[in-house]
Amino acid sequence: MLRVSMVQARPGMVLAMPVYHPKRHGTLLLKAGVEVDARTIARLREMRCPELWVRYPKLDFLAQLVSPEVYKARAELTGQIASAFDQITAGAAAPLDYASYKRAVLGMLERLTDHPRAGLFLGEMVDFDQPALRHASNVCFLCLIMGIRLDFYLVRERGRLDPARARDVTSLGVAAMLHDVGMLRLPEQVIARWHETRDESDSAWREHVRIGYELIRGAVDPTAAAAVLHHHQRFDGSGFPRRRSIGGEQVALRGSAIHIFARLIAAADLFDRLRHPECSTLERQNHEPYLPTPTVRVLHAMMHKPYRNWIDPIVFKALLTVVPAYSPGSIVRLNDGNRAVVIAWQAIDPCRPTVAVLPPTDDELAAFTTDDADTITLDLAQHPRLEIVEAEGQDVRGFNFYPSHPGEFDLALAGRNLITGTGNVHAA
Repeated sequence: MLRVSMVQARPGMVLAMPVYHPKRHGTLLLKAGVEVDARTIARLREMRCPELWVRYPKLDFLAQLVSPEVYKARAELTGQIASAFDQITAGAAAPLDYASYKRAVLGMLERLTDHPRAGLFLGEMVDFDQPALRHASNVCFLCLIMGIRLDFYLVRERGRLDPARARDVTSLGVAAMLHDVGMLRLPEQVIARWHETRDESDSAWREHVRIGYELIRGAVDPTAAAAVLHHHQRFDGSGFPRRRSIGGEQVALRGSAIHIFARLIAAADLFDRLRHPECSTLERQNHEPYLPTPTVRVLHAMMHKPYRNWIDPIVFKALLTVVPAYSPGSIVRLNDGNRAVVIAWQAIDPCRPTVAVLPPTDDELAAFTTDDADTITLDLAQHPRLEIVEAEGQDVRGFNFYPSHPGEFDLALAGRNLITGTGNVHAA
C-alpha cells in the first residue's frame, strides 16, 4: 500500500482502500480493488478528495495499519458530525440526535478494538474546504485513539470511578465531535474577526464554549458537557473560562484540576489548528492549492513554548503514539537526495523511521512497483547522518526532533512510572 496525494495519482493504480465522498460523508464512491483511469482521477480531483491509498506489492504489509472497517466507521462518524452541524446551523427546533452520535462513537471504538494497529492518524477524510467539519472529525478521531492508549492514565485521573468506567471514552468521543458547536451560534462578525485575527483573547469569541455547553448539557453525560466547556483550558492555567471561587474570585484551572477529557480535546484541537492555520482562506472560497502544515512541523512546535506549557505532558506522549511524524506509506526525501517511502516508525524516536529508498527515475512511483527493482531499506535510527528533509510536499529541514534522553517520548515508561509512583505528571 502507498498513500498518494491526488497530484501523484496515475491511471492504472489499483485502490487498496475504498474512497468515500468528501462531502456526503459515509457515501462510498469507489471500492477497494478498483483500477482508476484518467477520467476517474480527474473527477476525484474536482471533488477535492484529499488522497488515495493504492496497492503496491512491496508495501502490502502496511495494510495492517489501515483497516477498511476503521476507515468506514470514521466516515460514518464524520457523517453524524455533519448532520449535527447542519441542524444547528439551520436553527432547527428538534433536539439533536445524541443517541446516534453515541452509537457512531461506539461503532468506531468497536472497530478500533477489532483492529488495534489501525488506530493511527494517517490522513484526512474531509475536503479541506469544509474546515469546521474537518476539524471536528479530526479532533474526535484523535481523542478516541489517544484515549484508548491512555487507559492507565484515565484510571488514575478518574479515581472516583471503578476502572472499567474510568476507561470508557464514549463520552469523550461525543464531546470531541461537538466541542466547537458553540461556534455555529456566534454572530457572523465575531466569526469573521476570529478567522482574520485568530485572537483567543476576544471575549465574544470565547463565548463559544459556554454556548456549546448550554446547547448540549442535560442531553449528554455531564463529563461530555464539561469537556466542551473547558476544552480551551491549558495545563499551565492560562486558558479559559475561569472558575469562580467561594470568595467570588476568578480562579484559573490548571493541571489535574482540568478534567482529563478536556485535556485530551485541548491537545487534539491544538494539533489540528496548527496543522490547518489557513481556514479563513478556504472559507472565503479561495480555491488555490492548499497544503496543510507538515505533521512533523506541528509536533515540533508543540514541543516548544508556548504550546508545550499548554498541554498535559502525558497526553502529548499519547499524541506522539498515534500521530506519526512521518506517516507510513508516505513519500519523503532524504538529505542525501534520495526519495523514499516510510514503511515503519516508532513513537519513542518519531523522526527516525524506517524507509524504503525509491529507485532513481523520472517516474519514481512506477519504478517502485517494478518486481525486479532492488529495494534498499534504511532504519534511520541506525544512520544518524541521514534525515528527512522533505515531507508532504514541503521542506521540513530544521523541524526534526529527537529524544534528549532515553524514554523521553516513551508512553509505556511514563505509565509504569505513574503506576509505581516513580513519575510525576507535571515533570513527565
